[in-house]
Amino acid sequence: MVEPWEDGTEPSSLKIEAAALITRVLSDPTDQNLAACKAWYDRGEQHRSAFSSVIFTAPVPDEVRRRIETALGQNFPTLPGLPNGQQAAPASERAATQPKPWGNNRSRTDRLARPRTRVQRAIWIGIGATASAAIIALAIGLTPNLTTGPMLTSAKAENFETGHGVIRTFSLADGTAMTLDSDSRVEVTMDRARRHALLRQGRARFIVKQDSRPFTIEAAGGEVVSDHATVDVELDSAHRVDVRLREGVANVQSGGEAAQPLVIDRPMTYSSENPRASADAAPPAETRDWPEGWADYRTVSLAKLIGEANRYAKTPIILDDPDLGSLQATGRFKLTDTETFVSRIAEPFGLRVTHRKDGIHLSR
Repeated sequence: MVEPWEDGTEPSSLKIEAAALITRVLSDPTDQNLAACKAWYDRGEQHRSAFSSVIFTAPVPDEVRRRIETALGQNFPTLPGLPNGQQAAPASERAATQPKPWGNNRSRTDRLARPRTRVQRAIWIGIGATASAAIIALAIGLTPNLTTGPMLTSAKAENFETGHGVIRTFSLADGTAMTLDSDSRVEVTMDRARRHALLRQGRARFIVKQDSRPFTIEAAGGEVVSDHATVDVELDSAHRVDVRLREGVANVQSGGEAAQPLVIDRPMTYSSENPRASADAAPPAETRDWPEGWADYRTVSLAKLIGEANRYAKTPIILDDPDLGSLQATGRFKLTDTETFVSRIAEPFGLRVTHRKDGIHLSR
């Protein structure tokens, strides 16, 4: 028979795991254990809520709390009057407070831990007005087996991608907003020392949240680095990179050259073949509003313009006569609205629009 808790409250398994991770860091604040906290914390909203609840009442020394907050990229409130700065009790004292093994008829939560007083349960349940070193001593002694799985590995890359025709914004763990263009893919890695995004395909806008850790955006071997900025980085199929600073301060470094400061709305380009970053004095388009689907062209070939529109078109736009591709267009176009786009470019050039199974055809 399972004995009831004194106040009828039993901690969730997530809070038990959170308490175990926090106390593991208290006893051994290594980068590995901090990375375990980060990996567990990032697994979802329920994990984050459980972790925040438990650390709220945990008597964590200020330095350790600071390291945890840096690793997780999140500041946690502290219960007023909580006696921080206390150290964990020695192993002999922990052993004295550890419950005896229980039978197989106990629940999973019971087998993990059952603190014996309401005060001791504060760290596990994440409630209560006070806590003490004895709580930490008990929790360290009751840490469940977390030596396997993702929690004890170094920070892992998180992949973000969009499908064809999709523009989507993601909120990263540090508060940075990342918008991905159609058919784009980015790999993000964060730990207590760095923030890193690898653009593998497509285009992304980063609204970098200010942080003591630099934010690095890597593409085709070059890097864009900033502490607080809005930056667009595009990698095309030819491995050519287009970098545009929209707000703030950032540098670009490629080809072993010294870092160069970016100028707002002045593109810098480089490629795998020509790795030295250089300014693009006459970019073919102003793309500040690309997250809303818009682009402004001074002059662009019809073939190039249709190629850009086909990045979003569910039904491809096809020029029946290749010679039409050399026609030049100027204007502001909403590339994500395929039907309106086709109508707008067909009229000035006197083109016929035909809808077929394989796409939208344009002909003389």
